[in-house]
Amino acid sequence: MSGFKKLKQTDKLRLKQRGGVVVFLESGEDFEIVHKRWFFDEGQDIWFQPADGYEPGTGGGGCKAVIGLVAEARADGIKAFGLVDRDVLLSDQNWPLWWQEQDDLFLSERPYGTHIRVFLRWELENYLLDPDAMRIEANDSALTSSHTAESVLTSCFECVNELKDRTSATIAAKEANLPSPEPGFGCNPVRHGSDLTTALQDTLSKKGHPNAARAMSTARQKIDEFDSPEAPPRKRWEHLVRMLDGKAALKYISHKTGIRFDERRAGLARQMYQRGTIPAEIRGYIEDFKSVA
Repeated sequence: MSGFKKLKQTDKLRLKQRGGVVVFLESGEDFEIVHKRWFFDEGQDIWFQPADGYEPGTGGGGCKAVIGLVAEARADGIKAFGLVDRDVLLSDQNWPLWWQEQDDLFLSERPYGTHIRVFLRWELENYLLDPDAMRIEANDSALTSSHTAESVLTSCFECVNELKDRTSATIAAKEANLPSPEPGFGCNPVRHGSDLTTALQDTLSKKGHPNAARAMSTARQKIDEFDSPEAPPRKRWEHLVRMLDGKAALKYISHKTGIRFDERRAGLARQMYQRGTIPAEIRGYIEDFKSVA
């Protein structure tokens, strides 16, 4: 995540003249999903802005950029809010809230102030792991009708251990202040089971982790607390997907199934809009923001 972008006087003037509420998002990609495909018809009371659109060429946006932009805009009298990924807590090593598995308790916290909302899920990509939207995109990609939401969920659960291990490696790296494996690690070729686990441990060790195996094992145990193996598949997935490395999960599922969901994020988002399945959590944030416009 990049350091926060300062608003220029011209930016402040533009935001003030525009009026209503401005909502800062982490990146242009988030803007394309949240504004262009989910909330494009909200009227003049709310205005979405990508954080990486300010001082371009300085390293992008990110959670810290959003938090900084909201603080500066508010100090200048602008009604500003921000949406940030849950993984900001991972980067800040706010472990009690990061590992909070009770949604009501998580949502009651405001670690970055009353004007910043932290997603329940790891990042925005996690919300795109929607079995109904994935089913439609899978069928469209192959001009077939053979995929169902249930078959998509089955494919996801077939690699659930790999998704958890891939996530545990990211957490172990962040905990040790080391770079995490790239989102596509273990995808080309697709690594399975202990082969992937060992490869992840070796990678972390090469990056300087003193005990990658133990750190991954500890993180894996905590990730398991977000899982509900006895629950119906759809409900189980809703619980687990909160604590999966979103970009890595999307990549792995894509390569494992041979259906490039990671290249169809816009389509997934559009299908969710058309089906009326935009996450209630995020829709609630938008309604909250609009209420003060």
